[in-house]
Amino acid sequence: MKLSDLTPEQWYGRLTARASQQRENAITWWKYINLQQDLVYVARIIAEQDGRFPPLLLPWAELVIESVTERLRLESFLSGERPVDELVKSWNDNDLAVASDEAHKASSVSGLHFLMIGPEGPGGSPMVTTEYCDQVAVELDPRTRQPLVGFKQWSEDFGGTPEDHAVLFIPEVPTVTDRGPGRCRVFELNDKRELEESEPLGEWSRVIAADLSLPSVPFVPMLTNPVRGMGVSDLVQLKPTLDGANQIATNMMAAVEHHAVGRKWIVGATEGDFVDENGKQIPLWKVAMGDVWGIPHPKQEQRGESTPETKVGQFAASDLRNFHESLKTLAQVAASKYGLPPLYMGYSSDNPASAEAIQFSLERLVLRAEKRQLWYGGAWERAGRIQWAILGNDPAEISGMESKWRNAATPTMASKMDAAVKAVGGPVIDQEQAWNDIGYSEATKQAMRERMSRVGAQAAANLRDIDQIPATLPPLPEVNGVAPALRS
Repeated sequence: MKLSDLTPEQWYGRLTARASQQRENAITWWKYINLQQDLVYVARIIAEQDGRFPPLLLPWAELVIESVTERLRLESFLSGERPVDELVKSWNDNDLAVASDEAHKASSVSGLHFLMIGPEGPGGSPMVTTEYCDQVAVELDPRTRQPLVGFKQWSEDFGGTPEDHAVLFIPEVPTVTDRGPGRCRVFELNDKRELEESEPLGEWSRVIAADLSLPSVPFVPMLTNPVRGMGVSDLVQLKPTLDGANQIATNMMAAVEHHAVGRKWIVGATEGDFVDENGKQIPLWKVAMGDVWGIPHPKQEQRGESTPETKVGQFAASDLRNFHESLKTLAQVAASKYGLPPLYMGYSSDNPASAEAIQFSLERLVLRAEKRQLWYGGAWERAGRIQWAILGNDPAEISGMESKWRNAATPTMASKMDAAVKAVGGPVIDQEQAWNDIGYSEATKQAMRERMSRVGAQAAANLRDIDQIPATLPPLPEVNGVAPALRS
């Protein structure tokens, strides 16, 4: 069966199952972010403790994600060298400066996130929202790898009773008689959990469906580590290392209680000597893992034999350095994979690193951030072109649009200023490019242009006033009857 032959009900079932699968995959990785994952390498003695030793989970997953996403700041959309004002306004109207940070983090964690675009947004701009992969699923066109059919589901709580909602977007495919695509059809889930067709999307949906570089439905996938149109979580290769580190950290906490403080021992105690405050017998395994090790005297073999003296003592405390070194080794393995500087993982050498060494240690981290600027920037650009169609324009007009990101290396303002001044004085770049390199916003650059224009106009007026000064000046007065021309 071809995809075009599927009914709306079949599409609903297909994409619902895909959203459930995406949710299961995402939950696996979000548990590592929220420190809710289970221990993988669990020692038997700890597993039998009835939760006495809760796991000590290290926040390395959050560190790996945030170290990159905090360097991602989208500043503007440029067509040529000019900002696309309508898209900059839409970005501000939809408060995407905040929502984009959440979208980048969600995509990095689960490997997949979505942007949803529609008309009638805030401030007269198109509506743009970021959607998690457990609520949105799409079918990709096998030719263009762009979404062909889209689906969104959500739940609303009314008085403690959740109510499920869903909407399905299916574009009308070209026919033999009509070679062009039609408007996108919309099906909503009613109270009887049946699909009802509602008003189709506007004429803009026909425009984006005809553009092979754009999705046919108003959903744009935001992928991390894309492989064959699918995303892969940034935490995949961290998982085994982090699982091992969590186990070592948990064992270390058990060792702190049992070995870092000297264990007491007693020779001559019996099982009946170990009871709780209620007089109930304490299980022997709890005694073995407790603060006191008790060993009874051997059974008397001859009558009248005297009972040996009961002895009490304490073992020397253990050194936990082996745990520390193991954790440091695993931290180095994780840092080498993700390009994290030593200080990010909490360890460093005795000799402080130079400024050049610190900058060099950030190189791979910067490259990782720039790669994500490429991936995520493409999603924002496609979303921008869909907005352009919603505004009644041809998306081909801004096909060369690019997203302008803040420098992922996060140089200081002083270093950016110094480089810009040298490049302008070179001369290598002009003043406008220097403003871009420094990172001024479009509003700031426009205000500077207006101020410089006013200053230039005033300077031109001053030059005109100089030109109007009379060419002949009045003669100088005589001094002591001598004319000026005769004085020397």
